[in-house]
Amino acid sequence: MSATSIHAEPPPEVVRDPEGLEYETGEQLGKGGFAICHRAKLLGHAYLGNATVALKIVRSKMEPPKLAQKFVTELQIHSKLSHPNIVEFYRAFSFEASTYVVLELCENGSLADAIKKRKYFTMPEIRRFMIQTCGAIKYLHQRNIVHRDLKTGNLFLDHNMNVKVGDFGLAALLVSQSDYGAIRRTTMCGTPNYLAPEVLEKTGKGHDEKVDLWAIGIMMYTLAVGRAPFHAAKREDIYRKLKACEYNWPDLAKFTNEITDDLRDIVSSLLVHEDERPTPDQIVAHPFFKLGYIPLKLESGCTSRVPKWPKNRPPTASTIKRGYTEEWWAMCKSSAVGEYEPGKSFGAYGSRRNKTVAKDCQKEIEAGKQPNIPFVNCVYIPFPARVQWPHAPTGGLSEISEEKESSSEGQALVETTGNDRPRGRLPRVARKEQPMPTLKENVEPCVEPFAAARGLIAKQAVPSRDDGASKPVQPVKRSRVQEAFFATTEEIKEQCEAAVKIMDKQPTRLRAVRKISNPGRVTAATAVAPAPLRVPRDTRTTTRAKPINEVVKEAPKATATGLPDLPPLRVAKTVVRATEQPEPAPVQPTTRSAPRVRTISAEMPATDPVSVLARLHVFRDNLSRALDKKPTKSRRDQPPRLPFISKWVDYSRRYGVGYVMDDGSIGTLLTAEEQYPVTIAVARDGYTHLRKAGKNRELAKSGVKLDYYTTLKKDRGLTKIDVIDKRRIEEIRTVWHKFGRYMCATISEEEVPMRKDPQRTSFVKFYQRLGNVGVWGFDDGAFQFNFPDHTKLVLSSEAGYCKFLCLNLDAITELEETGDVPWKHIKDRETLQASLQQLLYGSADKEDCYQQLTEKNHLRAKIEFIYTLVAEWCQQGGLGCLAEPRNHTWTGPRLDEGKKMDWASVGVYGGDACS
Repeated sequence: MSATSIHAEPPPEVVRDPEGLEYETGEQLGKGGFAICHRAKLLGHAYLGNATVALKIVRSKMEPPKLAQKFVTELQIHSKLSHPNIVEFYRAFSFEASTYVVLELCENGSLADAIKKRKYFTMPEIRRFMIQTCGAIKYLHQRNIVHRDLKTGNLFLDHNMNVKVGDFGLAALLVSQSDYGAIRRTTMCGTPNYLAPEVLEKTGKGHDEKVDLWAIGIMMYTLAVGRAPFHAAKREDIYRKLKACEYNWPDLAKFTNEITDDLRDIVSSLLVHEDERPTPDQIVAHPFFKLGYIPLKLESGCTSRVPKWPKNRPPTASTIKRGYTEEWWAMCKSSAVGEYEPGKSFGAYGSRRNKTVAKDCQKEIEAGKQPNIPFVNCVYIPFPARVQWPHAPTGGLSEISEEKESSSEGQALVETTGNDRPRGRLPRVARKEQPMPTLKENVEPCVEPFAAARGLIAKQAVPSRDDGASKPVQPVKRSRVQEAFFATTEEIKEQCEAAVKIMDKQPTRLRAVRKISNPGRVTAATAVAPAPLRVPRDTRTTTRAKPINEVVKEAPKATATGLPDLPPLRVAKTVVRATEQPEPAPVQPTTRSAPRVRTISAEMPATDPVSVLARLHVFRDNLSRALDKKPTKSRRDQPPRLPFISKWVDYSRRYGVGYVMDDGSIGTLLTAEEQYPVTIAVARDGYTHLRKAGKNRELAKSGVKLDYYTTLKKDRGLTKIDVIDKRRIEEIRTVWHKFGRYMCATISEEEVPMRKDPQRTSFVKFYQRLGNVGVWGFDDGAFQFNFPDHTKLVLSSEAGYCKFLCLNLDAITELEETGDVPWKHIKDRETLQASLQQLLYGSADKEDCYQQLTEKNHLRAKIEFIYTLVAEWCQQGGLGCLAEPRNHTWTGPRLDEGKKMDWASVGVYGGDACS
C-alpha cells in the first residue's frame, strides 16, 4: 500500500459528530505514520464561543487489521489518562470516511519544533520541562503504562508553555501475571535515537517502564546540546553506540550553552543499566533540579529565542538547609512528583492514580463501551467518565482554589483543599453513609409541593421545558416581593408539608444523593440531570432540570389584593425504572450512646426541611423569572445586607469545611459521624480572637466562645445546643482552631472589615462542591457560589438581590488575550450589588448600568447553572439532593488549570455523599 493511501483525506470545512457538535477545521498541524492532525474550532458553544482543539484524523478502514488494532489500543489507553502534563483526550467519532480524535490543542508546538529554531535550551528551561515530564511519566507508570516513544517530538507545549506528553500510539500496558498478561514487553519499537539498550536485546527478556527513564536522559542531553547523544548517520551506528553507551559532551569552552556539571551528572545516572536508573521522584530530587533556578512562567516567545534570566545567584543558606527552592516545590507539587525529604515524595495525581488502566479497560469492555472503528452513530468518551465536554481546556482535573488575597502574598494563588492538610494532627472522623429519605417508588403518586409561590408573581407564564420559550413577565418591585414572600411562607410551608407526607407514606425509598463510585443503585427515571446548556446570545433555549410532576400550565389569577391565589396541588404519577438489585437491608440502630448535648434554644425558624424546600421553590422561581425578564426600568432600592465568605478550607471527606466571614466570624461545618449529626461551630469574633492569641495555642484553641448548632431530628430545624461530652468538645475545638489558624494566615486585617451586627450574624449550614464550583448555604436562606474564574456570587434568600464579585474590564481583556489574569487584577475586582434583574439587564440610569461588566463575566450563564442546580434540589425533595452530582459541572471560563475536580457535600437533606 502506498504511503499516500495510508493517511486520511483532508477533512471537510465542517465536521459534525453524532451528538451535534460541529468543528470548523483549519490548517494541518502535523502528519504521523498513519494519522494527520488539524487545528479545529468547536462552533456554537454557549460558554466557550469558538474553542480551539486538535483533530487527529485516520481512515476509518485501516489496512492491515493490525494497524487498526494498534489505533484502538491507543484510544483505550489515552482516554483513561488525566494529568496536567498529559494531552487531554476529549472524544472520538467517525464522520464520512474518517475517524476523528478530539484532543487538547497545544498552541506552542513540540519541543522538537522549538529545538530546530533555538538549537538548545537553557538550564532553567530544562528543569521546568523535565519536572513536568517526570510528573507525567510517574503517573503513567503508577497506572501500569509504558509510553515507549518518549522524545522531544512527543512533548508538546500549551499556551502557558507547560509540557504535555502526547502520542500514545506505541504505549503498552504492563500488568501483573495475575491480571491479564506478562509484565515485560518484547516488541521492538520506538525512535532509534531514543531506544533503550534492553529494547535491542535478542534474548527475549523484553523491556518494561524503565525504557521511559532512559528516554528522559536522552531528552535532557538533547535539550541542552541540540542533538541526541548517540546520533549517527546510520541506524546501525546508533545502535552500536547506545549498546556501548558511547557519547560525549561538546567542548564546553566553545559551546554556546552553559551546561552545568549537575546536568551532566543526572544524565549519566539515567543512561545506565535499567536496574540502576532512578525513579521519576528520584530524578527531580537531584541537586540539578532542587537547588537551581526554575521559571514558574515562560513566554511563548521562548520557542524561538533564548530568554533572559535574572543574575545567577547561589542558593541562600536557608534554601540549602531546607534542601530545595520554593520554585522547585511549586513545580513538583503541581505535577505530583519529587522527593522533598528522603523517603517522602509528593503524592500521586488524581483519584485513580494507583489503579491500573487494564482494569478500567476490562470494565469498559464488560459495559460494552470499548472503541470499535469505525464508530457507528456514537461518540467514544473517556471511561470512567471524568467531566462533561465541551469544557474549557484544563490540562487536567481541578480543585476549588481560593485566591491568596493578602497584599504580602501578591505573587501567588493558594489552594485550600483536602490534599494540603494543615500542619498538626486533626482528630480522625469516621464517615457514615446516611439514608436519603426523598423519592419513593410508584406505590403512591409523587407530587411537587407547589407549582408557584403565592404573591411572588404578578403576572407570569410558566416557561415551557420543551422549547425553552417563555412569555414576558411583569416587573415586580422589591417591597412587594419581600412582603409577599414573608407573608405567605406559612401557606407555602403547609403545601410542602402535605407533599412530604404523601412521599413519606410510600414504603420504598430511593437515594437522591448517592456515591458516584456506586452508580448501580436504583434511580428514578424522571431524575434526569439537565443537559449541558447551549444558550445563544439572542434566543435562550436552555434545557433545564425536568420536573418530576406535572407543571401548572396557566398563571394564577390575581385577587382583589393584587396577589394571585395559590393554585391547588396537582398530583401526577412518577415512573420509576425497575431494579434487579434487592432492597438494602434496613440500617440497624447503633449500639453506641447518643451524643451528649443540651438544648439551649428551640429550633430556628424556617430551617426545618419543609420550610427549606418551600424557600428553595421560591428561589428557583425567581431565578426563572430573572432569566426570562426583558430589560425594564426598575426602582432603585438599597440592597439588603448579604453574608460573604472571604476564605475557606475544604476537608469534607474527613472532617468538614471551615470558613471566615467578612464580619470576622469563623465557623466550621463538621461532617456527620457514626453517632453525631452534622454539627456547626461558629465564633462570632473568631478572627479578632486568633489575632490576639497569636502563637499561644491553648488560648487560641480554648479561650473563644463557640456557638453550636445541629439538627437533632431529621424533620426538625437547626437547634442551638451545648455540647456536654468533653471528648467531642476537644474534637470540635481542635478542628476549629486548625482551620481558623490555617485560613487566617493568608488574610490581612484590611480584608476583614469586622462589620458586626449584634442582632444578626449569619453562619453556614450547608456546603456542596461540584467539580470546581463551591456552594455555601447560609442559615437565613442566602447562598454564595464561588466559580473557578475568581468570581463570586451571593444571592439573597428569595434570589431577588445579588452581590457579584467580578473581574474588571481590564482583567477580562487580559484574560482574553493571554488566557491568564495577573494578581493585581484579582486584587482589584469589582463588587456589584443590586437586584438580580438590574445586574442582568441594567437600567435607564447609567449609574446602575452594570450590563457590560456582567456580560463579560458571564453572569447569565452562571445564573443558568445555579438554576439547574436548585431546580434539581427541588425535584429531588431537599437541599443539596442530586441524582447525579457530576452532571452539574461548570463548563464556562475557569482559571484553575491542573487542579483536581471533586464532588462532596456537608449538610445535605437526608445525608451527605463524597466522590
